[in-house]
Amino acid sequence: MKKLLVPTDFSPHADLALDYAIDLAAKKHLELYLLHILLTPVNWLKLEKSQEALYPEIQQSIRNAKSELAERVNLAKDRGVVITSSIHFSQGNDQILPFAERENADLIVMGSHGKYGWKAHMLGSNTYHVVRKSSIPVLVVKPNANGQKQLKNIVFATDFSELAGKAFGKILTFAYTFDASLTLLFVNTPANFMEEGQMEELGNAFLEKYGDKAYPIHYYSAYKEERGIIQFAEKTKADAVAVITHGRSDLQQLFLPSVAENLITYLNLPVFSINLTAVN
Repeated sequence: MKKLLVPTDFSPHADLALDYAIDLAAKKHLELYLLHILLTPVNWLKLEKSQEALYPEIQQSIRNAKSELAERVNLAKDRGVVITSSIHFSQGNDQILPFAERENADLIVMGSHGKYGWKAHMLGSNTYHVVRKSSIPVLVVKPNANGQKQLKNIVFATDFSELAGKAFGKILTFAYTFDASLTLLFVNTPANFMEEGQMEELGNAFLEKYGDKAYPIHYYSAYKEERGIIQFAEKTKADAVAVITHGRSDLQQLFLPSVAENLITYLNLPVFSINLTAVN
């Protein structure tokens, strides 16, 4: 893992994610790329210089964005972090994911307040959309009550499936990059109840096939999977939770949110997500 992409709209939540990313990059000598997407009513890059004067409000927005980016770039450089910034113009089409792929980003770090009602969920947000669609792992950072930015203990919530096994390598890379310990968690729910022996058999087979060494596995009973993950993470004082998401469409997510999205909504910890469509 070498390059972290941090999209920003200069909001407090985006600044929180940037601060977290700067801390990670400073500790492990990683490169940061700070991206701001500016919405314009026309294709700005195809305008002649004389035509740009017809849109003074856009020109002012560009000046403001450059100033905001420069301020944040200086913060990163003061911490000894190598950082590049860029403004990309958009007429409404999402640009974060194509940009991340073109720049060969290894991880997208984004902020989210994580609390949404019906309207916000229906319309979607950049963070949730990126989690649903990204072929690159995404780390969603939320305000943490204790303000800690350490990344020492990661919980990987898994169902021990083959697809989870294919994603396990990326989760190991994430943990190794930041010298974090990794714990596997299987949540036993009434809807998919298993006896202890069945769970242990699945867990042992999973590590034998996909693990590079023995990792601690915990089995936790809860009414719903995300409820068990949240309770376990809080109980063990985890620093982050890693999950896989199924890459459903925005409309599908409206009626059946993934475990990853529910965790982003309700868990007061960073959530590292991998889209299964990227490893399938």
